Amino acid sequence: MAHESVEERAEVRAAQPDAAGAPQPSLLERFLRQARRAPAATALIVGGVELTYRELDLASAALADRLRRRGTGPGRLVCIRLEQNALAVTGILAALRTGAAWAVVEPDQPPSRLRALLADTDCAVVISSGPDPVPASVPYAPDLLDVAGLEVRELVLEGEASLSAGTSYHDATGVPDTAPAYIVCTSGSTGAPKGVMVSRGQLATSISPRGSVYGSGRSTFLMAMRMSFDGMLGGMFWSFAGGHTLLLPDEKQLKQVHELARLARVFKATHLIVVPSYYRALLEESRLLPDTLRLVVVAGEPCTQDLVRLHHERLPGTPLANEYGPTETTISCTVQPGLDPSWQRIPIGRPWEGAEARVLDERLREVPAGERGELYIGGGFVALGYAGQPGRTAERFVADPYGRPGARLYRTGDIAHVDETGALHCHGRTDHQVKIRGTRVELGETEAALECHPGVGQAVVVHDTSGAEPRLVAFLTPVAPGDCTPSWPDLRAHCGDYLVEQAVPVLFHTLERMPLNASGKADRAALKALIPEAASGARGAAVARSGGEADGAARGEAASAAADHLRSVTEIWAAVLGHGESRPHDNFFAVGGSSLRVIDLHKRLDQQWPGVLRVGELFDLTTISAQAEAVTSRLGATGPGDEDLPAAYEL
Repeated sequence: MAHESVEERAEVRAAQPDAAGAPQPSLLERFLRQARRAPAATALIVGGVELTYRELDLASAALADRLRRRGTGPGRLVCIRLEQNALAVTGILAALRTGAAWAVVEPDQPPSRLRALLADTDCAVVISSGPDPVPASVPYAPDLLDVAGLEVRELVLEGEASLSAGTSYHDATGVPDTAPAYIVCTSGSTGAPKGVMVSRGQLATSISPRGSVYGSGRSTFLMAMRMSFDGMLGGMFWSFAGGHTLLLPDEKQLKQVHELARLARVFKATHLIVVPSYYRALLEESRLLPDTLRLVVVAGEPCTQDLVRLHHERLPGTPLANEYGPTETTISCTVQPGLDPSWQRIPIGRPWEGAEARVLDERLREVPAGERGELYIGGGFVALGYAGQPGRTAERFVADPYGRPGARLYRTGDIAHVDETGALHCHGRTDHQVKIRGTRVELGETEAALECHPGVGQAVVVHDTSGAEPRLVAFLTPVAPGDCTPSWPDLRAHCGDYLVEQAVPVLFHTLERMPLNASGKADRAALKALIPEAASGARGAAVARSGGEADGAARGEAASAAADHLRSVTEIWAAVLGHGESRPHDNFFAVGGSSLRVIDLHKRLDQQWPGVLRVGELFDLTTISAQAEAVTSRLGATGPGDEDLPAAYEL
């Protein structure tokens, strides 16, 4: 009997009707169907690797077989600890084929995220490149699948060989919809990260209605996101289920905006899904974007009227849509297509088909249209809950008084109202959750991390939105009156063990005692009023310190010039970052630098020394010392201006 291919078996199963008489193929079956129907079509482009649907099918089947041999299967987890590349995408599909859930925790994520994930789940395998990333403190360490040096093409050949030998792959297409599909680690208000767990059915429910906005024509979806960000999954699975091409940037292309714009142009992207703050920087490179773009979708942060106006100025023929949805509501739960710059407010729109949205008061009663309340999401988009944390799940996932028995609502914590057209609008938070460069940050988690330091008594973190880019400012008290708090480098290094980069404060300020409000809690309004004083004091310290270094270094004319350059660069950094606690060898992006600030840094350096430093070099010359040394060595010889001004963005 001839060997029956994976795709053929899946297509037979996908054709079986449900009780209502309509076929209900899973996302895995839809992917396998595409591999059967158009095997030569391009499925994935990332990091210089292009895979057809047949190749991605074979590679993911081979990797799934490796995972099964290590105990992976339904009810277990595969942790993908890889940078953004073809192997990481293959790992997601491989986990899906085994029936397990997956979680992406990139190598630069803090160890606390991996520890929390492994503590709250039954992780079978960690896919990693290089040394074992599993902390020694984990009591039951999962198996390690080290893929260092493994090329995805080797997996393609491995899958081809197994197919030729008649090996039968037992794909988990029969796993129930209620089984977990993936877990996304997010910031936790109590200081411990939490993993949002989404089922296979919830993922499929979220993907299915997107054609009403995305369209059905053959498309190339460029996702300007990291794989640990659940917003990635909308474009990924819409592409794989519909036979489209998924186009992903690698780490370098994602951080340098002009590289991402060129990626879009080279591969003729038709759809772009992007975080609003990143898109603002990308529009500065709009001349590099292709005329093939049929749709831009912004998601993950509030979309402003100014951004909509800028989009229509730079890409007047390309529609713009706004998606909204916490991780707990499966990628996005509402959408507003056709954003118009004439609108006074930019709505988050209406629920996708299968989702429900209600604006309720404190007693879960619906408020009248136009009035504000808390936004609750119901329907098929509501996640399973937090992995291994039933108590925290019960706090946020509540019984739905408007739904069928057993139905739940997710409390978003967002304040919203419904306008006269029926569209939803958001008005901030009911708690201390904020967004920094597209990443959800709980201020309580940052405060808890700081208070773990033995040199910190109390920590209160506030969200400063007074400048061009939001930042976190930490106010600290010492352990005992009169003591000193730790140095900024010490605090940053400490935070790096617990927090993602976006959650690390840019500015630290020590107080003898924390101001309190009438309720005896930290007075955040009073602390926000102290931010200009804190920033000014830090900048002044930088100028004084750099001046002292310059005086000590001035030995001879050359040494004096070098010291002057070091002092000037230090002062420029202080002005750009809003603080002066940067040492000569600190990395710009580790002390508060970001996409907008690197452009500001170059402008100020270029005003001081026209033409000496190109903006593209600032991604290699990332310290005060390196930039000052470059100025010293080149002074008097100007280089050509950089026509392609890149911007860095740390997602």
